[in-house]
Amino acid sequence: MTMQSTEGEIRPAAVAGAFYPGDAAALRAAVAAAFTDPLGPGGVPAPGAGPRRLLGIVAPHAGYVYSAASAAWAFAEAVRDGRPQAVVILGVNHHGVGAPLALSPAVGWQTPLGIAPVAVELAARLQTLLPDAVPDARAHAREHSLEVQVPFVQVLFGDVPILPLALGRPGIAATVRLGQALARLAAETELLIVASSDLSHYISAEEAARRDGLALACIAALDPQGLLAAVQAEGITMCGVLPVTALLVAATALGATAGRVLHYHTSGDVTDDRREVVGYGAAAVYRSEAPLATDQDDAA
Repeated sequence: MTMQSTEGEIRPAAVAGAFYPGDAAALRAAVAAAFTDPLGPGGVPAPGAGPRRLLGIVAPHAGYVYSAASAAWAFAEAVRDGRPQAVVILGVNHHGVGAPLALSPAVGWQTPLGIAPVAVELAARLQTLLPDAVPDARAHAREHSLEVQVPFVQVLFGDVPILPLALGRPGIAATVRLGQALARLAAETELLIVASSDLSHYISAEEAARRDGLALACIAALDPQGLLAAVQAEGITMCGVLPVTALLVAATALGATAGRVLHYHTSGDVTDDRREVVGYGAAAVYRSEAPLATDQDDAA
């Protein structure tokens, strides 16, 4: 396979003005509004000073009007946990173009808020640990699942570098190897791993809540095999099941025992049309220590 490279270049925003506002001021306001939305966590918590105990979060990737409030729950937990050295974003390759495990060869990602630097050295280290991961700009060129997470990182963590990785159809074995490699990276560097995923698509809100509850229970239990089995057995159209699986594998490899569901809603809670909805969930996955105690434990 011949890989297209834009090494040294900036990856331009592909979905600004569509999935999120294309104007810097409006985008910053939209991120802030996600936290104060009636479906959101109520505000941005004070930044934590550490020690960091959070390994990663699960956050949705639909248009901000539908899913940003759910993502805000996950990112609020990340802010509360403290500033990471880098943010690994595991997204879905919805278009099926490019390498199955595709790193971004760009040195920065453009959004209306500026350029988010890519953790180039961390990407090189990941390639050493995981030869399956290769640079391929094609997998990232039009993909939204990673891009919509970047403004949250920029607003909340400033110039913390990102490591975007698009998962197409790498297979379960390669996904497990990715999780194991991420565990190695997390043992060496203070990482926040963002597993980007929506949940059920275009079924009734009642059925979505039932199916999505099964998937979220597996995430809370740090059970990657159970998650894969539930998705297959129940027909859960969870587009980011492999990114989430990789996060859970990394957590268990690090000896983690704790995960937590933070929030769940569907597009029907936004549109009031509950006949065919998309589900959005937020979850946090911790290292081997217990999850952070917050005053919102009962709110989710």
